[in-house]
Amino acid sequence: MRCWRKLTQLLLIALASTPCFAADDVPGLIDPAIQQVAAIAPEPQGVAVDPLNIKVERSIAATNFRVLTAGQHTPWQIVHAILGLKHDCILNTTDGKKISGLEWLATSKFHEGVPLWEKTPYGGRGHPFTKPYAFEGHPTQFLGYMCMADLPLDYKFQTADGSPITVREIVNDAKMQLREGPEVTWTLWALAHYIPPDSEWINAYGEAWSIERMVQIQTHESVLNAACGGTHGLFVLAYARNRYIATKKPLRGVWLEADQKIQRFIHEARTMQNPDGSFSADYFQGRRWDPDFTKRLPANGHMLEWLMVALPQSDLKQDWVRRGVESVADDLYNNRKVAVDCGPLYHAVDALNLYNYRTNPNPRPLSYPISGKRKLEAQTASLSKPIEKTQKAPEKTTTEKQLEAEPAKESDSTPSESASVESNSTDETSEKPTESSNTETQPAEESAIPEPTPKITPPGPSNTGSQRPLPIAPPPPE
Repeated sequence: MRCWRKLTQLLLIALASTPCFAADDVPGLIDPAIQQVAAIAPEPQGVAVDPLNIKVERSIAATNFRVLTAGQHTPWQIVHAILGLKHDCILNTTDGKKISGLEWLATSKFHEGVPLWEKTPYGGRGHPFTKPYAFEGHPTQFLGYMCMADLPLDYKFQTADGSPITVREIVNDAKMQLREGPEVTWTLWALAHYIPPDSEWINAYGEAWSIERMVQIQTHESVLNAACGGTHGLFVLAYARNRYIATKKPLRGVWLEADQKIQRFIHEARTMQNPDGSFSADYFQGRRWDPDFTKRLPANGHMLEWLMVALPQSDLKQDWVRRGVESVADDLYNNRKVAVDCGPLYHAVDALNLYNYRTNPNPRPLSYPISGKRKLEAQTASLSKPIEKTQKAPEKTTTEKQLEAEPAKESDSTPSESASVESNSTDETSEKPTESSNTETQPAEESAIPEPTPKITPPGPSNTGSQRPLPIAPPPPE
């Protein structure tokens, strides 16, 4: 019996790793470092291999080939890549080298002559909105997304004059400049990560604030009229709730109200799920399936992302959740050569990374250890200099050009989708892209809801999921 189990594990690993790096899929892009990052490590004896985790890791690895270019792609796009890939985000440089995405954001002072970071009387912040898809589209958006990489409070970012600001200073600025008017979603995202859930403070305008007040405001925000179908607001509510639950205090008052909203929309997400496992292309406004991958992915990825922080561990084994994960994983891998907007792409990858971390007893290792105590110098030591190419790269094939994300193009309004950047306003009210100019877009199909997909059965009781604490907030209780 043990021999058969071991043989089955080896076969599953072989089947999973071969198509991801097949030469006909990515000619000329077979990089040993990327292979090592994406490879599935041998499973511990007695632990079954879940085929769904294999699919998830394959899709994450395929997304690594959509490489952004520092200095051409915008900080807004690169921050989204860091949200999805975290410390594994590597960028091309305009001189043909490679650099860590986090290191580029920390050490590059300008983009198109505009500072990436700026000092304020209260600390520092990412550069506010200037035009669509350039800098922060929402207050504290950059730190809100980058906190998913668990940056320590003394992590430094260079400002225009060369002096640094730290994550701690960005957090303080967010607290001081918080007002009732602007949306609180991304500010709550960052503050919930870095300060205790019972924190209270007086802002620069003499107003009393607290995490609880921010949670209450977010709870009362409309889901149907919010950015990206309301999924960002639901994500941060679940995220903040999880941090509160970690204090071992009972859910009551504001926190109970937030949890009730979360439970309601978990039910609605499941109710509106399509038969193939994908989530509604119209978010919470009714069930709909879209035959166009670029129009299907925004809702599918965003919905799965917030569910991955909202659901308790036991629910991740439920069939409807597994089919949702499989839908996103299959879509990303099967359409890996199709141009797609940065926002939906990296939110979907973030969802898969969260699922993989919570369910895979032996997930692929991160490029860097996640630690709240490491300093900038220690974090970027292995990438303190751009990685030199060992030889001159051959001319890119058509397939390679389609696998790599193209830089954003200047226009009077918004970038085209062929630039792999979201094509509506930076407020992300819908993130629905325009028609792709990619030559390998999928043929038109009838806009009918597809048939249900076969169920992938999870392995037996031996696979109980990772018991390690998440690098973000702990999952909610059973």
